[in-house]
Amino acid sequence: MKTFFQYLTIFSTLVYVATGVALAGERIVFKGTLGKNAEVVLELEKVADGYDGRYFYVRHGVDIPLHGTLASLKEALPRYEHGELLAGDDNRDQPIFIDPATEKPRSVWHGKIDGDTYQGTWRDAKTKKSLTFELHQVGRYDPDAIKPVGVEAVTAAITPGIGSNIAYGTAISLKNAPYDYLKMQIPFQPGAEIIRKNVGYRMMTDPRTKFAYPRLTRHPNPQVLASINQILEQRHWQMSLAALECKATLYTMDGPASGTLGNFDAETIGVRYLSATLMSVVEEGSTFCGGAHPNNHYDPFTLDLIHGGYLDFNRLFPVWIRNKDGSNIDPVLADFISEKVESKKNRGKLNPDIDCTDVLPQYLDFEFDEPDKISFVVSGIGHAMGVCLGPQLVMPIRALKPILKPGAKAYF
Repeated sequence: MKTFFQYLTIFSTLVYVATGVALAGERIVFKGTLGKNAEVVLELEKVADGYDGRYFYVRHGVDIPLHGTLASLKEALPRYEHGELLAGDDNRDQPIFIDPATEKPRSVWHGKIDGDTYQGTWRDAKTKKSLTFELHQVGRYDPDAIKPVGVEAVTAAITPGIGSNIAYGTAISLKNAPYDYLKMQIPFQPGAEIIRKNVGYRMMTDPRTKFAYPRLTRHPNPQVLASINQILEQRHWQMSLAALECKATLYTMDGPASGTLGNFDAETIGVRYLSATLMSVVEEGSTFCGGAHPNNHYDPFTLDLIHGGYLDFNRLFPVWIRNKDGSNIDPVLADFISEKVESKKNRGKLNPDIDCTDVLPQYLDFEFDEPDKISFVVSGIGHAMGVCLGPQLVMPIRALKPILKPGAKAYF
């Protein structure tokens, strides 16, 4: 038998759901149309003096900040207009909600929430344009539950633009991150299919962020194809969200990268190797969305097309010894690398002025390259040593024979 308190709790929850009003710290997401056919997604968060929010036009994907009450939700102005910083703004790197020329807000959403619908009229004081809007609730979420923490958050703060505000291991879904998920629900432009025997892929481009990212198009195992494409899609979405987040800084930042794609549109993503068992992809570029320096990077990853996930290189040869203090390179692999480096030095294949092999064990990664090579790569090294990024030892896959494990034969 329920107590009075339990009934009160249930009643309060029903009222909360029916009104659609967000609780402090939670964000409520709406989707619908502004005017006759402009698709928009809008989110609101309850704060002390009303609501903070943001919205984007689906065709553009760029966040526009909002602040105010449901009846009068002010829209931010670009910090620069006609090439000049708006006058009368004392809040550096903050949205501008009041037009300095009129000392009034320019674009305002006048609305109310009725059930799961936010509806009303959007008005622009400068153009005198007035458009009706009707948006329906599509989700709620807690941003603190999906934000980066620890090293990932610190890295993002030091080098803005390297990722969205979503922790990298969190799936971008309608449940976890409805606002960002809906931002990715547009048709991507497909490139030509590239086939390697019984497997294939094509590059897909978000027309708003310009760079292309691969998707598998054929594989003997449909379950593997689906799981691999989920990984590729999520990585692509993360990168596109970061580019669009950088572009949205036209409302919050004054630096040279403000309002740009942060050089993500110059990012190079390539499939370096594809077989029925392995797929190696490299993300390479120099992104910049403000901060102390660009994010120069060379990030390879290899997918296991037997098991349908990221490849654990320990399946192929000894790589890491993991213990309570972390991971150390396996002595077998360390000796193998040392031998190959020494041989390369003896053959005069290393530039004595730029010898990056000393940092190779600490920043070690791998990639396979067509037709039959493996590269030992420096990845994730600090900005000062960015010259070392990329392959340092390249050799035929058969050169791994002395250290290959018995199970490796399934991959080659």
